[in-house]
Amino acid sequence: MDKMKQPTAIVVADSHFHLHPDRAEQERMDRFIGLLDLSRRVDHLVLLGDIFDFWFDYPHFRLRGYDSILQALDSVRDSGTRIHFIGGNHDIWAADFMSRRFGCAPGGDSTILELGDRRVLLTHGDGLLKFDWAYNSFRAMVRNRAGIVLAKSLHPEILYALSTWLSGRSRSATRDEASRIEMRGRKWLDEQRSPEWDLMVMGHVHHAFQISSGSRQMASLAGWFDILGYGLLQEGRFRLLDFARDPQPDL
Repeated sequence: MDKMKQPTAIVVADSHFHLHPDRAEQERMDRFIGLLDLSRRVDHLVLLGDIFDFWFDYPHFRLRGYDSILQALDSVRDSGTRIHFIGGNHDIWAADFMSRRFGCAPGGDSTILELGDRRVLLTHGDGLLKFDWAYNSFRAMVRNRAGIVLAKSLHPEILYALSTWLSGRSRSATRDEASRIEMRGRKWLDEQRSPEWDLMVMGHVHHAFQISSGSRQMASLAGWFDILGYGLLQEGRFRLLDFARDPQPDL
């Protein structure tokens, strides 16, 4: 395939923005909006989960917030960039809203996206490489039907308090955690037999790495904490970048 016709894509995950950010988080959010501005110059923008630290739609209302991010995404959509949303365990309930407002596929589930001659598996990655009883319990509540029914029977303030507590645990992986995550990633990738994809991109673990097994590749995003991590697919090549160091790649 002609390289000039290969689509470009930006992928980002795990910014964990709160409804009411403090000053330090507002600075991170301003940089994130800068990344969204950059995304108007590519073909695809993938939000790979836990962009929003707390998003729960109830039957008759949703909690208000995130206006600056949503307005920036309006500009991305209006530029012609296609937006994709894969829900994380903190924001899976945003999927219907993202579908209505930005044309994302409904459901927010993991998906395979054909980007030129690359077939890319996009998944948030919770429950895959990092084992944490708190996150796994929260994931079970917000991602399965019985858990959703239970969660929506609770007062929003209860879920907000739980999400805020979990957010306090959100950080970059330590060196020991990173080593275990990469080891599990290599084992998982080696175990894949004839998958329908050649590149898998995930978030959730807050640790950036890329590994290969034969013709298959696996990439994990850093998140948006100490490193302002994002991924760029360009001319068929996927790179992990840091927006603090790479705010204006040659597109």
